[in-house]
Amino acid sequence: MVLFFHGMLFAVGLVMIIKGSDWFIDSAVWTAEVFRIPPIIIGVTIISICTTLPETFVSITAAWRGETDMAIGNSLGSIGVNTGFIMALLLIFATPVIDNRREFKENGFFLIGVLLLVWLTGSYFGNIGRVPGVLLVIIMLLFIVKNVMSARKLMDLDIRYDIEDEDKVKSHYDPSKDLPEGLAYDEVENDFDVSRQEIIRKVILFVIGISLVIVGSNFLVVNGIKIAEILRVPTILVAVIFTSVGTSLPELITTISSIRKGVTNLGVGNIIGANILNIVQVVGITALISPISLSHDRSILLVQLPLVFLLITLAVCFGIFSKKGFLRWQGILLLFLYFLFLIINILREGTPIIGPYLF
Repeated sequence: MVLFFHGMLFAVGLVMIIKGSDWFIDSAVWTAEVFRIPPIIIGVTIISICTTLPETFVSITAAWRGETDMAIGNSLGSIGVNTGFIMALLLIFATPVIDNRREFKENGFFLIGVLLLVWLTGSYFGNIGRVPGVLLVIIMLLFIVKNVMSARKLMDLDIRYDIEDEDKVKSHYDPSKDLPEGLAYDEVENDFDVSRQEIIRKVILFVIGISLVIVGSNFLVVNGIKIAEILRVPTILVAVIFTSVGTSLPELITTISSIRKGVTNLGVGNIIGANILNIVQVVGITALISPISLSHDRSILLVQLPLVFLLITLAVCFGIFSKKGFLRWQGILLLFLYFLFLIINILREGTPIIGPYLF
């Protein structure tokens, strides 16, 4: 009964995080559009950062409570879910083709590099301290700047292409269409008018959204710890198996949407970007708050990190060396390895999840 109670609160925390993230992202994107920030810039900055918001807040909350195992477990587990489950489903049901192979290769090797940096740092020092945390945050900022610069180059190419055909520009440009919700176009002043009610509504949604994420993260961490105590398993196991699945739902929803709209290459890019931020943003900020000790639980260095590294390396290699795009068998292999990842984690801890503690 106690387990059921904490399980329900754990689920409530997940729902709060998911809904809060949705409202927060919606408000942030709307604000960016009001200030006329180009959509492609919004995508590579605001959306990419906000989709890892659940993982970030859960790990920050865990770090404040001294539960760094849950923080690192949530990060690594989310990478495992993104690559071994979400990306695997994308490859199985859509077999996406990579449009920009050079960008995929750069981001793929970048992802492998930062994960290897975390692994080697943890192995050598026995922890990920504040200095590596600062380094990871700097890398995060450089990654965002690089994405913005790449996006601006694409925008410049689009502008040059459109200018070559003035009629095409006129036929495609209609300032009264595709405006953010709550905006009106003033043809005389050639400007946008934002209704006061819409501003108030978006501010309220922003505040409620961020509040739900913070409170939900606290629910998730507190009850995740209780569940681990009741089942007599390490908190990292709960984080890797349960917490990470819930915090990765934004990426899952984005991927499903990309499959439905036929833009599966965006789904692959979103997963790679989310994995990078799960390392540099989540682990980096967590280490700044509280150094992540890895010496007391060798399973992180000997099990979680190697398996996650294997998943990522395979996914990147599949994308680089498959000239005709991803293949269905590659998705099946990633999915198999993810389930193997879960099984090894459960068996490694020596205590079954389903046992006498459930009753």
